[in-house]
Amino acid sequence: MDPWEHISTDRVAFADYLETLAPDDWDTTSLCTDWTVKGVTTHLLVPPTMSKGQIFGAFLGSGFNLDKMSAKLVAKMTASMSTDEIVSQTRATAGVQSAPPGLKPIGVLAEVLTHATDVSLAVGKPFDLPIDHYVMGLEHMKDVQPVLGCKKRIAGLQLKATDADWSTGSGPLVEGTAKLLLSAMTGRSAAYDQLTGDGVATLQTR
Repeated sequence: MDPWEHISTDRVAFADYLETLAPDDWDTTSLCTDWTVKGVTTHLLVPPTMSKGQIFGAFLGSGFNLDKMSAKLVAKMTASMSTDEIVSQTRATAGVQSAPPGLKPIGVLAEVLTHATDVSLAVGKPFDLPIDHYVMGLEHMKDVQPVLGCKKRIAGLQLKATDADWSTGSGPLVEGTAKLLLSAMTGRSAAYDQLTGDGVATLQTR
């Protein structure tokens, strides 16, 4: 299936979830520890609300430093948007098919999946998207090295989902739900404690 169809439905579902959060939840530090829950949600609004030209301009203005660009955009949007506006914009732009330069649609999907988990695990309120979406995210992210370092992080380990017919690699086992494996693969250490297997200790050192 076209990733954009998954992205659209997942954004709508995430908007519905965000609408249930309490005011204090938005200020909670997310699993993406540089950002609060509010910061993560504004970060997800960058692709559907900014053109490729605008994003490139912001990248240029940040000295071609992706982390610096993201931090500046998140700070600006977090300060200027209310939580109600974030929810409405997440829902209104769900179907926008736009990706930053160099990021494929499957990468956009993986970002939505990963950051939604960053939020739900941080606030302790469950939120699950379809299993096959997480599997698509895992298949993509297992080979990603630039910026996120997923490929190196899981090298020499076997990752196996407990809720889907998916596994990758060989070596000491790391086992858990597809959602948690994706979170761990992208370096979210808070997910490690919910995984099992002889390979978890190795993963925790990376």
